[in-house]
Amino acid sequence: MNIGIIGAGKVGTTLAIAFKKAGFNVFIASRSIHSAEKAAAISGGISTSIQRCAEQSDVIFLSVPDSEIENVAKNLKNIVSKEKIVAHLSGAFPSSILEFLNAKTCSVHPLKSFADPLFSAKTLPETLFAIEGDEAAVNEIEKIIQKINGTLIRIKTIDKPIYHLAATITANYTVTLFNLSENLLCSIGFNETEAKNVLLSLLQGVLNNIKEKGSTQALTGPILRGDIKTIQLHLKNINDPSLKNVYKNLAFATLKIAERRGLNKEKIEEMRKVLNDG
Repeated sequence: MNIGIIGAGKVGTTLAIAFKKAGFNVFIASRSIHSAEKAAAISGGISTSIQRCAEQSDVIFLSVPDSEIENVAKNLKNIVSKEKIVAHLSGAFPSSILEFLNAKTCSVHPLKSFADPLFSAKTLPETLFAIEGDEAAVNEIEKIIQKINGTLIRIKTIDKPIYHLAATITANYTVTLFNLSENLLCSIGFNETEAKNVLLSLLQGVLNNIKEKGSTQALTGPILRGDIKTIQLHLKNINDPSLKNVYKNLAFATLKIAERRGLNKEKIEEMRKVLNDG
C-alpha cells in the first residue's frame, strides 16, 4: 500500500518513520521542499510534490495545522477519487470538513505530545489514536494503525471538540501550571534547574498516584483537608491578579472533588466564601 503524508512537521515525519518501518511505501510532500526532503531522509520515504503525493497514494494523511486542512484539501479536489482515503490529523475538527472531496474521508488523531520524530516514532506503539468518519475509511485506517502497533478508539463526530478539550487541558495546561510553579519558586531564590527538578519529583508522585488510584482518590492537599487558613495564606501571598484568578478557579474545581471524597458541606461553603472574598 502507498501512503502519502502532506505536511512534514514533527507529526508527519514521525508517522512517515513508523509507516515505512511497517513496510508501507511512503510519499512525503510539503509546501517547503526542504522540509519534505528532510522528512524523507529521516524516514526513508520519498519526497515529492503535493499533487504527485496525492496521485500515487492510496491513503493520504493531511498533517498540517488545523487552519490549513480545508485549503490543502481543496488542492486535492480534482486529484482524489472514491478509491482513495483522505484523513486529517486534527484532534478538534471532524472529518466532515473534508466532505466536499470525492473520496472516503476520516479524521485520526494521535493522542501524544510529539517532540523529536525519531524518539516519538519509538514510543508510537504506546499511542492511542482517536478516529471517526466514513466507515470504509475508518476500517482501512484501523488496519494501518494496527500495523504500527498503535491503539485505536472510535469516537462520535459530535464529541471531537470535547475529546480535544480534555487532551488540551492535560497536555498543554499542565505545562502552563508547571511553569507558574517554577516562576514562584524562582521568585524566592531557587534557580531554574532546582525548581524544575523539585517540581518534577512532586509531579511524578502525583502521576503515580493517579495511575494507581484514579484522579479522585489521588487528590491531596489543603482543600481536601478543609484547611481554610492555608487557603487564606495562599491568597494573601498572590500578588499577580491573573495568577489569583487561576488559583481560585482551580480551587473551586477541586472543591467538587473534595466533596466527592467526603468533605462536609459546611466546610465546603466556608471555603467557597473564603475564595470569593479572597
